[in-house]
Amino acid sequence: MMNTSSNPEHLLEAFWQLFKQQQFDAATQYSSRLQQEFPHVVQGWHAAAVLAAQQHKLQEALDHIEQALSLEADNLQCLLLKIRLLINKGQRIEAKALALQLSQQTYANAAIYAELALLLNTLKLHTQALDCYQRAHLLAPNDAGILFNLASLQRYMGHLAAAEKSLDRVIGLNPQDSEAWLLRSSLRKQQADNNHVQALEMRIAQASDPVIRQVQLHYALAKELEDLQQYARCFKALSQGARLRRKNMQYDVQQDVATINKIIEVFAADVFKHTPRGYHSKQPIFILGLPRTGSTLVERIIDSHSDVHSAGELNTFALQMMAQIRSKQHSAPANKLAVVELSRQLDFAALGESYIKNTQSDGEQHKHVIDKLPLNSLYAGLIHLALPEAKIIYITRHPMDTCFAIYKQLFTNGYPFSYELSELAQYQIAHQRLMQHWQTVMPGVIYQLSYEQLVTDLPTQARKLIDFCALPWQPQCAHFEQNKAASTTASAAQVRQGVYSSSVGKWRHFGDELAQVKQTLQAAGLHCD
Repeated sequence: MMNTSSNPEHLLEAFWQLFKQQQFDAATQYSSRLQQEFPHVVQGWHAAAVLAAQQHKLQEALDHIEQALSLEADNLQCLLLKIRLLINKGQRIEAKALALQLSQQTYANAAIYAELALLLNTLKLHTQALDCYQRAHLLAPNDAGILFNLASLQRYMGHLAAAEKSLDRVIGLNPQDSEAWLLRSSLRKQQADNNHVQALEMRIAQASDPVIRQVQLHYALAKELEDLQQYARCFKALSQGARLRRKNMQYDVQQDVATINKIIEVFAADVFKHTPRGYHSKQPIFILGLPRTGSTLVERIIDSHSDVHSAGELNTFALQMMAQIRSKQHSAPANKLAVVELSRQLDFAALGESYIKNTQSDGEQHKHVIDKLPLNSLYAGLIHLALPEAKIIYITRHPMDTCFAIYKQLFTNGYPFSYELSELAQYQIAHQRLMQHWQTVMPGVIYQLSYEQLVTDLPTQARKLIDFCALPWQPQCAHFEQNKAASTTASAAQVRQGVYSSSVGKWRHFGDELAQVKQTLQAAGLHCD
């Protein structure tokens, strides 16, 4: 029954109750009454904006927020929502300007600083975000959530000692925060007289945490034991964590293998000989391959060049591909194999143009932009058809080092093949076959770079890499560890250390445990000695 009260507070209370219950049709009625009966109430327009945003009506939401701000120009709740709406609409220049303006003001509320910091971080204004998190922490020193976000940003920016100190405090405030335990373990190489192994084992022994927390604790323990060269204990903890993670996933590696085989079938050599080429832009640089093979190292080398900007790991190409497929279909594709078939029929020039436009959503123009999503290897053929002038760099690594590096990494999203060794081997074999196919049907297009050669002879390999990107050599590219830009990947701590070769051959410490994987890879023709 519609509340007939003409009290705006009662209407707002009813609106938010219905909104939280996801009764959006009923909530719309209250929102409409607030706009009609109380057009002078700022919170009514704010509620209408939140509702419109939930329904993906971003321009309508912005209109409502502008109406609210016309009544109360300094309303922080509305200003913060306006920034988020501008980001979602791709109006990042306007969003940045407003966020920077708000970051220069002083607030008495830690939650405001924390929300502003989150928005600044989204806008890649990392220095200002760090400052806001630090201010939030000063106002709320015992807020573990704010401290964790502060630590994450400190890690991204290379402030590793400060990040560890923050995480020590997080764990002291909230020992159940297993993500903090995992993040802390990654910040440095643990030492015999300075580690958290005993504390982690005690935490795991309590066995009362939800599965994901148990998984994170096992991976943290494995990392620290590996640092301490206790390899048997390391692999035991790692395999326990991986089994728990895999047990709670629905995944069939054969579907991924079948998809890769379909890509090889559909994108045969004749496709690249007879298909009109796409959108001409020299801006994109793609770094791809399997994860944990050195893509972040390569990214930092190229990103150190003054003409290059790294956009990180983007899923933009896949999203634009799917958007074009959906626009041509009356119904969604039945499965991944159908997507591969349909992708052959795309307007490649339009695909390339939409990719470029959507990587410029921050409003800034860059001569070259790096996209380092590893799984772009699935789309290398499409990328070349859509963006024939794009540079594509493929990082290779010893198959066994690749296997172990992937297996010991707990990924936030993606890579479901990484938690069971036999599945990992099957995917790795299929991926190798795909990359060989791309080299065959697109000769000279993809630059193949060995991780081992890179870390052994960085000056020579870095020059070759920059030359492939058609860029003039700049000395700072060989000193990427001095690059102050934030790194948001799993290798955020490692890239601050410069080049090291200690990861080469690390799999040999686990030779017995990985023997079956080695046999499988060798049987498929991969060189594993």
